[in-house]
Parts: sequence; C-alpha cells; structure tokens
Amino acid sequence: MSTVSQPTDNWVTGSDSCQTTQGTIASGQNLAAHAPLGQVTATGKFVLWDPDATDGSQVATRLTPQAIDASAADRTTQLIKAGTFNPELVAWPDGTTAAQKLVAFVGTPISLQPPV
Repeated sequence: MSTVSQPTDNWVTGSDSCQTTQGTIASGQNLAAHAPLGQVTATGKFVLWDPDATDGSQVATRLTPQAIDASAADRTTQLIKAGTFNPELVAWPDGTTAAQKLVAFVGTPISLQPPV
C-alpha cells in the first residue's frame, strides 16, 4: 500500500488518508486522471465505471490517480482505493446523472465532498 501525496489543487477535500493499491486496468482503455473504475467480476480487472453494466463494473470502487493508457494491453498500476475527493474533479463518464454521482462510491472507503 502506498499513500498518495495531497496535491495543491482541490482534488483532496477531506482529512481521510488517501490510499492506493495495485490493480489491473483491462486493455482497450485510455483513462483520464480521476476516472471512476468498476471491477469486472469475471476477470478482476478494472474498467471505466458504468452504472448501467451488469458485469460488476456498475459499482465504483477505485479512481485513477493519473491518466492511464491501457489501450494496447492490460496495465497493472496503482489505483486510489480510499480518501475524500472533490466530485467536480472526477472524470465522470459521459451521460452520468447527478443521482448516479451521488451514489457512485456508497459502501466504499472513497468519499466525495466539495471543497469548503
């Protein structure tokens, strides 16, 4: 486990420890920094969170700490697993509704709160 340093922008918005863990991004994806991820149950690999999916990736459980290019092959890297972050800086998938954003990380150690 490693700790992500708190940047000078308003990405980290709480006093919770920001923590990462290793995970594998499934090939075929080029993800932005701060993208929400879901884990495909059949493979254990992470993909861009899709609230309409039925393969496990409908549950947001991780965030990308930086842009990650896995377009050519699976990529094992550090992923954010805990902390409190600014929801306005999450790279939400196109079409994500306000209601989906509110419940995206419920039940996980990731919290979203605007900066105060």
